[in-house]
Amino acid sequence: MYEARLAERIEVDGLAEHELAALEAQALVAVVAPPAPAQPGFQLPRRVWVAMLGSYATFFLFIALATGGSGHARFAIVVSVLYTAIFFGVARIGARQAGVESRSPLDQGQPLQTWTGPMSKSSVYAQILVVPMAIAFFAVAVALVVKVIA
Repeated sequence: MYEARLAERIEVDGLAEHELAALEAQALVAVVAPPAPAQPGFQLPRRVWVAMLGSYATFFLFIALATGGSGHARFAIVVSVLYTAIFFGVARIGARQAGVESRSPLDQGQPLQTWTGPMSKSSVYAQILVVPMAIAFFAVAVALVVKVIA
């Protein structure tokens, strides 16, 4: 019985030695430094940012026209404008930390590469600008309703 256990132990030790060799080979590969990650930036054309900021400016303008009659409303609008400026300002500062961005693939007639696959220019614009433009449309609609009722 002791000899049978010794035979099992030798087989296990043989397997352990084989696994140890494989792990050592993997460890040697892991020692090599991985390549530096690419910093592609936002890869969006300037037109997208202009349209987005224009949509928010439209929103604040028409909300101010519709509801800015009281001091409380003006204060709330100014605070909202400041929060929006901070949001975009901090994002811009953070993006500039990586250095100058390369030209957008959309400006070069190429699709934008994303985690889920390439996207055409119209798909990118639609996905990015649908919410800001809907918000701007909402503010215009509120201003029109206030104008018609008043």
